[in-house]
Amino acid sequence: MKFIITNITLIVFFIINCSMHPVHVTVTNIDFNSSNKTFDISMKLFLDDFQNVILKNHQVELNLGKPNELKNADNYILNYIKDNIKITINNNKPSQKKLKFERKEINEGALWLYFTYQLSNKIETIQVENNLLNDYYPDMTNLVIMKYNNIENGYTLDKNTTSFKIPS
Repeated sequence: MKFIITNITLIVFFIINCSMHPVHVTVTNIDFNSSNKTFDISMKLFLDDFQNVILKNHQVELNLGKPNELKNADNYILNYIKDNIKITINNNKPSQKKLKFERKEINEGALWLYFTYQLSNKIETIQVENNLLNDYYPDMTNLVIMKYNNIENGYTLDKNTTSFKIPS
């Protein structure tokens, strides 16, 4: 009997560890930098989720953080982020040209992406749209933490609610 319980425990442990993680979430921090007139943006995504969506959409394996990382992987990253994160200031059309990719880091299965978004006008309203990985996971949750004028607010976005708008 002990042998059967041990084997069942090992099988369950193996299945749990081999399956994909059950939580589909991203975290995006947007901090206003008044000295540079920029938003400093950091994003945390599960590395496997991000690489899977690029593979699905472009049939390309990025191999991020590996010796055989795709040479133009940063282009795929930037294009995906520009397509799925939109910042609208004062109800103007979002300008993705203002979004500058700074760097990426890989840490314990997480992909950290860092961007700056250049501001040019006085801010009256800010709208943020976040569709990260919504096209890949129907249960995707995108958490956004926005800090502006020393006020920090958190927003929970998903496939049905993809954006929020705040007055300055």
